[in-house]
Amino acid sequence: MKRTLSALLVSSALLCAAVLPAAAADPADPAQADTAATQEETLPDSVSYYGQIQEIGRDEQGTITRLRLTSEVYGEYVMNISSSTVWIDSGNYSASDPSDLEVGESVYVYHSPVSTRSLPPQSAAYAVVRNFPQDISAAKYQEVEAVTQNEDGSVTITTDNGGLWLTVEADASVTTYAGEQASLADLQVGSHVMAWYDIVLLSYPGQAGTDHLMLLPGAVEERDGEAAETSIPVETTAPAEALQDGTELTVVLETDMVLPVTGKVENGAAMVPVAAVAQALGYEVTYTPGENGEAALVTVEDDSFRVNLNIGDNLIQGVTKIEGAVGMTSPMDYGMAPYIVEPGTTWAPAQLFEMLGRTVTVDGDVLSIQ
Repeated sequence: MKRTLSALLVSSALLCAAVLPAAAADPADPAQADTAATQEETLPDSVSYYGQIQEIGRDEQGTITRLRLTSEVYGEYVMNISSSTVWIDSGNYSASDPSDLEVGESVYVYHSPVSTRSLPPQSAAYAVVRNFPQDISAAKYQEVEAVTQNEDGSVTITTDNGGLWLTVEADASVTTYAGEQASLADLQVGSHVMAWYDIVLLSYPGQAGTDHLMLLPGAVEERDGEAAETSIPVETTAPAEALQDGTELTVVLETDMVLPVTGKVENGAAMVPVAAVAQALGYEVTYTPGENGEAALVTVEDDSFRVNLNIGDNLIQGVTKIEGAVGMTSPMDYGMAPYIVEPGTTWAPAQLFEMLGRTVTVDGDVLSIQ
């Protein structure tokens, strides 16, 4: 069985537009400098893209799996569609049926703020918004970060990393993605909604009002006596759990390069000898021994990006090397911590190479890194 091991990389261009520069802080104020550093590392919940569909990818069952789009502003992009992607008919304030999607249609896509470094870049699509008449603002995908009950019965939602206060009127129409009626009481911190609004006051935080809100799957913990999901899965990994631990993996690079070393399955993760694979792919590998009780560090990098492997730590993180850019991936847990086998071979999950823009798949006992 073929399984794609997916992990997404921060797009530095997106991050530069989405975070606050450190120069905005007063260097004489350490507390303010710390706050600025925190802001630099904070990713938005999602990023919006507007473009025209050039290609629709489908699986054997006809289910849409990817959209290739082009935009004069954002360039070409591939949006990966999953079962958790929602489809929104903005003009009718309802869910949309993607079966009639056509090449040439213009859509808004709210997607992950991290993307692959491939050309075109790829990202996970959270919401695809269709049918937005010119006189009606397109629905916007928002994460609920805080909920405040107002005296007049309205509710104010904090979103956009604290950058927007969205007031939902007391008599607003609140529905679920399934088309059922809901209420303001169903709003929960951490849930996601589609909101319709036009004017945002130029303040900080920005302020806007809406009279229509759609609660997305996971927004309501219980409805009609049935338990529902409490969060929306936006990124998943598919390790090689179908193979037994100890299974040896033939490592194939860039279509036809078979390495003389083998990978292996451990704790459901496809593990590889890092230096052998990285150097064959043209990356630089550096080992830094730990000091004062700290773990040793192994880095895999190219000219613009570096992946940090802390020996013994399951969390793997990448960071940009582009001067003037600020960006890093969220720490990723691939199910197995990097470790060193004497006299000095570092083993780590093969998925680390997707942080560097590669595609990693397991097909039977063949591990492919493209």
